[in-house]
Amino acid sequence: MSELTMFTYVLIMVATIYCGVHVYTRWINHVTIYGVVWGIQLVLFQMRLIKYPDFSMETTVFVFGAWAIFILASLTITNFYSLRRVPSQESRIGSSNLLASALVGLTVIGAIGTLQHWMVLIKVFGGVKNAIISGNLIYSMSKREGGIPGMWPYIDSVSLSADFFGGVFAGLRKRPFVLGIFPFVVELANAVSGFGRSRLIIGAILWGTAFFFPRARKALADRKTLAKRALTVSFIVFILVFGMQSVLTLRGGRESFTGETTALSHIKGAGFITPSIYMYLSCDIPVLNKFLSYQFSGNVEHTPPGGYTFAPFYRFISKFGIVDPMPVYDKFYNVPVGTNTGSYLRELYIDWGIGGSLLIVYLLGAICSTVYETYQRKKSLAVFSLLAHLYVVVFFTFAVMATAWTYWLISLVFSVLVGLIIDKFTKMVPHARVTDTF
Repeated sequence: MSELTMFTYVLIMVATIYCGVHVYTRWINHVTIYGVVWGIQLVLFQMRLIKYPDFSMETTVFVFGAWAIFILASLTITNFYSLRRVPSQESRIGSSNLLASALVGLTVIGAIGTLQHWMVLIKVFGGVKNAIISGNLIYSMSKREGGIPGMWPYIDSVSLSADFFGGVFAGLRKRPFVLGIFPFVVELANAVSGFGRSRLIIGAILWGTAFFFPRARKALADRKTLAKRALTVSFIVFILVFGMQSVLTLRGGRESFTGETTALSHIKGAGFITPSIYMYLSCDIPVLNKFLSYQFSGNVEHTPPGGYTFAPFYRFISKFGIVDPMPVYDKFYNVPVGTNTGSYLRELYIDWGIGGSLLIVYLLGAICSTVYETYQRKKSLAVFSLLAHLYVVVFFTFAVMATAWTYWLISLVFSVLVGLIIDKFTKMVPHARVTDTF
């Protein structure tokens, strides 16, 4: 039975990927991303390297119902646009000097915020070495309301915008790739200063979307360009893997969990694939399952209307005493390992109930398709940056509602504003047509 269930999960994931690639004629699209992240989580869950309980029927219907609704919304909007198809414009995301200036400016702002964070850590803990060995404490302090005293808030979030424009710049032909990847180096330093990994992943998604999405046929035929891109991507992947593993090691995360199997214990010390990575990638639906069982039994979690969906807004007005601050940590559930992320469906359910949460899922798919089709018709950096940030939201649906992160919102605002400026004041020079295949 478990083999049949595993096969079913894989089949649904492959079907979703095929649907996304067939409809959007490219590998990078929101339908494919959704299928990959949810499919991988379900497959890892079904491996049962931790003794998770089985899903209830309610959880199964909720998860796959939301999956179907997201695809339905995406394809409905795409079909609407296909009925009024217009010729795609040439790609105009490759202006030279103004793009480079914007990239440098955003990187410098992000670097200033990151440097200030490190100066505070050195002052509080008495040096870089002491700060590094106090990684777990720093991570806990950074998650508290108000963060670590003395640190400037929000400024470092601009480095995420720099990641996006770095990906755009690195993808241009005949441009120095070092400037394109430097923002990600700043992101690594920032991630270590807070000993968290989500920022690194967001930066990688933004950079990767900007780099891969508008790849050109002409550039693909150029061996020198291909070699440069392969080197660039390899460096980004190295920074991502090195950064995530370093943060995990310095934070002193545990690698033994309640309910783990012998097979899971055997991969301890195996490098990037560790018991904690498996737990993080497989625990969210079990938490959702436990959460729903509590909800249906009357043990209900409450937030203000849209508390998670619009968390940055509530955090802002809470500073004036208008509302209570949003909780820093979600409620933990033992599944049997104690953890607290239950996918975006858990947070949407708390915000809007089951009907409202499915409506938000539909709107997410519809908005992603609308922005995608808008970009196909109007090759605007502002629209492209919005699309990349939506892909971050879709990617993290397996764990959380990414709109709850203030640094995601700040990055979105800066990226769109800078994109609008470049779109308006730069005489764009078409460098290639957007290709349909990768």
